Amino acid sequence: MNRTLIISGLFASALALTACDRVFQRPADTSGTETAATDTPDAALTEPGLELPVRPESASSGAVIDWEAARRDLAARSADDMEGSFSVQSGGDAPPVPVFLPSGPVAAQSGEVAVRFQPTSDGYYAFFPSETYDIIVNGTNVVMTGPDAGAEPVRTDAFNFQPTTNGAQVAFSRYGADYLVEFECKEVVNGMPACITEDEAVAFARDLAISGTR
Repeated sequence: MNRTLIISGLFASALALTACDRVFQRPADTSGTETAATDTPDAALTEPGLELPVRPESASSGAVIDWEAARRDLAARSADDMEGSFSVQSGGDAPPVPVFLPSGPVAAQSGEVAVRFQPTSDGYYAFFPSETYDIIVNGTNVVMTGPDAGAEPVRTDAFNFQPTTNGAQVAFSRYGADYLVEFECKEVVNGMPACITEDEAVAFARDLAISGTR
């Protein structure tokens, strides 16, 4: 519903005059203030020799792969040893790192997602489902070096175990490439994943076998 506000003629005239006075009122002279602000430069920006700090950056490069050793170890595997195991094509189209996969037969559980293998620009990704946890194996030839790093970091044959929020992982190096085996638990106990122990995870990673190379 519209409401009409009735204002007396005298009050309206006074209001109009007040408004006009405000509209046509001459603004205060602020030129002196503006000039002072303009003529006062920021000392932090004009101080001679002042430069912003340069933060060091990490760099990545491709690892030097010992393909000869990888081909020798692959050739040493017997036909019986490779029977039923998941393998990939070797040769020039193989991933840019030697491929490590489970040495025994791998079969998806009923209703589970099938085994997946995907070469990447720097290595490969492999997925293996199981009853209590899923297994993800990643291989990469990327070497991360810090700003003060010189030569390529030293790699050892150690298997490094680490628990994660959804399971565990084991990292290791072979032939100059780096590998990461992840175990993703399908169930948790008291809010924590408890599907695999350190000994079991390391034993699984240690049992991975070379299954493809260039």
